[in-house]
Amino acid sequence: MNLDIREKDFIVVGSGPGGATIAKELSQRNKKVLILEWGDNAPLTGSFRQGAKTLLFPGKSMLFTPQMVGPMSKRLMESAQALGYNWKKLDKFMYQDKWKPEYEFGHYGDPHQVKWSARMYIEEALENGANIINNAKVKTVLFEGNKAVGVEFTKGQKGYKAFASKTIISAGGIGTPIILRKSGIKKAGYDFFFDPLIGVRGTVKDIEVPTSEIPMTAGVHMEDEGYMMTDMAHPFATTAMFAAGVFKFQKMFSRPKTLQIMVKAKDELGGKLTDSGGVRKILDKNEKQKLWKGYERAKEILKNAGAKDIFKTQYLAAHPGGTVKIGDLVDSNLKTEYDNLYVCDCSVIPEAWGVPPTTTLIGLGKRLSKHLLKYGQKSKINNPLNKQIARPIEPFTSKLF
Repeated sequence: MNLDIREKDFIVVGSGPGGATIAKELSQRNKKVLILEWGDNAPLTGSFRQGAKTLLFPGKSMLFTPQMVGPMSKRLMESAQALGYNWKKLDKFMYQDKWKPEYEFGHYGDPHQVKWSARMYIEEALENGANIINNAKVKTVLFEGNKAVGVEFTKGQKGYKAFASKTIISAGGIGTPIILRKSGIKKAGYDFFFDPLIGVRGTVKDIEVPTSEIPMTAGVHMEDEGYMMTDMAHPFATTAMFAAGVFKFQKMFSRPKTLQIMVKAKDELGGKLTDSGGVRKILDKNEKQKLWKGYERAKEILKNAGAKDIFKTQYLAAHPGGTVKIGDLVDSNLKTEYDNLYVCDCSVIPEAWGVPPTTTLIGLGKRLSKHLLKYGQKSKINNPLNKQIARPIEPFTSKLF
């Protein structure tokens, strides 16, 4: 396999908001950037099958127009406001000039590119001359003394090494600490947070929720009580799956008549990741109490909106962070204890905020890029792969993180 992994200025592991921002910013300054991404780069189709491969596997001008508020969101907002809640429209990462009412919302990937995604920044980076290797599973960071000089990764059944002056790990709240732990930073992956949440659902007879309904259009942040509530339109497949999960089989196919409020709590630090990326954390009493309070309020709003047969889903969790905290395992410039090794993703956020971190991650990516461009001087790395196409090392099979 002929991979262009000659020595680069920067290796970026992962293509989420943090990594994509760094790749774009650095490539704009004519830096040689290699992006290593575990996933593929297949064109987005918006299908459940494609979305499940990325979104459901264990282990992206942003204004509203009145037309973008769907019937479920409008009904819930009117009900909540009538009960005295400061329920209002939420900022969305969407391009309103690309949206049309007939578009289905891209729950599993947006082929119309109405939603901003980190892939857009990756595409800009590639246009600027960056290289990307997809289906590349980074195993460990390579060092010379106390300096990071590259990474070792697998693609297919073969192992490879890539070298660069500086390496930025942006593989996410689970992927990043596992890579760092395998690279010698043993404290990574402990005392983290995630987003514990439930869905609260009821059915109505007088509206039809279209497939174009945009989730999380409006809501309220109950900051003093430690949770937020927002409307949540699900596609047919996940509507059925979550209903079946609590044995509400009669509600599996009622999506067009379903009103749902998502209740998401601010989590406390705790738990650990296993060396293979398994999550070992349980919701404690405080988190469950927050979700229960949210459930009672959401039920009140749904009843006021005319919903019947109200129930809640199982406890769910998403978006782990805090596994490589600023002030603990990275400094204020996101540098690890090793020279030339940085981290930029949700793993560096020190504690849960109870709100989405995407804007912050983009900001951190821009800040780190400026730091790297200002202070980073390309070092000459003494390695056998300089100025030539990398040869694969002996093939080996590895367990997925």
